[in-house]
Amino acid sequence: MPDITIDYFAIGLKIVLSIAVGVIGWLAYRAVTEIIKRRIKDQYYMHMLRTLTRNALFLASSVIILIIWLGASSNISIAMGIFGAGIAFASQEVIGSFAGYINIISSSIYRIGDRVHIGDVTGDVMDISILRTTVMEIGEWVKADQYTGRIVTIANRAVFSAPVYNYTQHWGYLWDEITLPVTYTSDWRRASEIMHEHGQKYSEALQADANAGLSKMIEHYPLQQTQVEPTIYLMMTDNWVEITLRYIVRARERRKVKALLHRELLQHFEEIDNITIASTTIEIVGFPPLQGNIKGLQ
Repeated sequence: MPDITIDYFAIGLKIVLSIAVGVIGWLAYRAVTEIIKRRIKDQYYMHMLRTLTRNALFLASSVIILIIWLGASSNISIAMGIFGAGIAFASQEVIGSFAGYINIISSSIYRIGDRVHIGDVTGDVMDISILRTTVMEIGEWVKADQYTGRIVTIANRAVFSAPVYNYTQHWGYLWDEITLPVTYTSDWRRASEIMHEHGQKYSEALQADANAGLSKMIEHYPLQQTQVEPTIYLMMTDNWVEITLRYIVRARERRKVKALLHRELLQHFEEIDNITIASTTIEIVGFPPLQGNIKGLQ
């Protein structure tokens, strides 16, 4: 007859050891994060290291607890096989999300603090856990690149099935454009010069850093050299001349700079008599004669 007391003692010991492993893991996380805070000044890099530490300690603690319950004499590979088979049976999506996490970290697809667009969601990455990425959403009902206030959770497996757009990782700048229509009777040459001057005003301080960063990217990737200075493009339409200003801007300042440029350009154009912003107009030159018995319609 088995000794029930010994069985209860063994189970109790395993529970105590499991709790101890959890506490030690938590204390180790606190200690490592304190070291990271003291030595790492980059806020985004600090958060990334904290996340990696948290996830690594969680995995290590889970494996140790698994070994405690399966027995120290058990083969670790068999234990991990059982553990993996259990997870696969419970949910294949969990496996996909974990694989996505490995892909995100190993391939540096994005990190905490990056502005990304994944699937239908755009926002700033707040956290990357083993299974999910948490994002502060931008856009949706709010125009351009401003927060909506919603926190969106995305399964990490999404990186395998949806394109991932990273706004800030390698360069931190974007090219943006403003298009204004002017009438054919306007001085479109002067209007072009004014738009170029304002574009130069807002991007001049960024051009040296942007050009240096772009050159580094070209050294590692097969990209063509592209100028970061403002550029003007013209296009004739049936109704007006479209003048487009292309300029660089910091990824998180796109809406603010565009709003300022629109305001200043409109104010500047109002001061010049021979520049008129065009708009769609319809001129009715006549009506076709009415057919049929008008009296019958009354």
